[in-house]
Amino acid sequence: MQNRLRSSSVVRFRLAVAASVVLTAIFLPMAHASGGGGGHGAKKSAATEKAPSVPSVTMPMLVAPIVVKGLLVRYVYLNVTLVLPDDSNKMMLLEKIPYIQDAFLYEVHGTPIALNDDPDVLDEEGLGRRLLSACAKIVGSDIVKKVDFRDSTKDFK
Repeated sequence: MQNRLRSSSVVRFRLAVAASVVLTAIFLPMAHASGGGGGHGAKKSAATEKAPSVPSVTMPMLVAPIVVKGLLVRYVYLNVTLVLPDDSNKMMLLEKIPYIQDAFLYEVHGTPIALNDDPDVLDEEGLGRRLLSACAKIVGSDIVKKVDFRDSTKDFK
């Protein structure tokens, strides 16, 4: 009698495990497809889903001196991104990064990048034009649409 009770409880246990496996196999893919999953996955915002990717190339960090009246005040660390009209020339541009970086270094060390001799304000418009011109000399004028940069030293203040 005791074996019969034990075997029936084992059978019920096995049926419960089988049922939970089947239900998990059915409902788990649905939870992932809908972005659910009990909070394990972050849902994408509407802005993230609809924002088209901008073709670009991220350059190595550019260290540029801030010179005012011929004296070195400090250095800024610029995160530079080359914005492209499309991805068609991206591989060629990636091969030219060392040459572009060299031209950028020459540019930021040649003419001061501070606006009106204020060491806390970058001449963003002028520097952007100069860096774009340096790019055009290396890869051509239609390859890079814009040069974006951000002073990452502000992140540490």
